[in-house]
Amino acid sequence: MRFVTAVAEQDKKGDVLLERVSRELWKRMWRTHQDITQPASFIEAGLKAGLSTNEVEEILNLAKSQPIKDKLKSVTKEALEFKCFGLPFIVCHVNGKAEVFFGSDRFELMAYFIGEKWMGPHPTNLTATM
Repeated sequence: MRFVTAVAEQDKKGDVLLERVSRELWKRMWRTHQDITQPASFIEAGLKAGLSTNEVEEILNLAKSQPIKDKLKSVTKEALEFKCFGLPFIVCHVNGKAEVFFGSDRFELMAYFIGEKWMGPHPTNLTATM
């Protein structure tokens, strides 16, 4: 998590790299059953996500720093204050009130609370026919 936190701190593209790195680590863990606690996994995930070798090395070093450790502790504490217990666990702030959602089957309800229409996971790939 420190590596992912460091990516988030360095991401100048509005969480684009964070999403890519997270996805690559997810694939390594759940699709190919690889150990994602080792630096080699971070390096490979970072490279596949589009980071350069120098950027990955910089992020690995940053992940060991006290500011990143403190940031992760802070985010973890905030999650615990919301009684986070699994994934996906999403907090939406609506009209000054936190609304908590757990589970991928809650996206439609979450969209309702934030005033959006839920079009499904692939809104441009409509498959319904009449």
